[in-house]
Amino acid sequence: MRAVALKIAALYTLAGILWITLSDRILLAMQRHFDLGFVLFLSSIKGICYVLLNGVMLYQLIRMYTRRLANSEEQYRSYFEEYSDHRWIVNRKTLLIVAVNNAAINYYGYSREEFLKMSALDIKPKEDIKECILLFRNLKAGLNDIGESRHLK
Repeated sequence: MRAVALKIAALYTLAGILWITLSDRILLAMQRHFDLGFVLFLSSIKGICYVLLNGVMLYQLIRMYTRRLANSEEQYRSYFEEYSDHRWIVNRKTLLIVAVNNAAINYYGYSREEFLKMSALDIKPKEDIKECILLFRNLKAGLNDIGESRHLK
């Protein structure tokens, strides 16, 4: 995402430099043929056009990258949903289940709505809860494979 922001900023900067440099040269050349009031009027129009063109360009770039991001998210979500092994995603801070795939729904017998009202502790046997809390405290950012553990169906 950082690369996208850098690309947008670079394009905006390049467009601005080109616009200012080229349009100022044109206005200077026109100053010889027109009175100063008309050239200043054209300078104002030039500024308004700059803002409008850059607004349209930024809108198109943001729309294009937002569409790419949405497609990527949809692809990831479909991989997750249709993965043959049961999986769910847990918020590390609250331990609430925030997503669950179809295989987990079929395997554990909870509906998606039931799963999404549960925490990771709700599907653990009572004697494993303390170990589960410690496990979540020690997770690193990103994907974690916590190995096998016991769950309640």
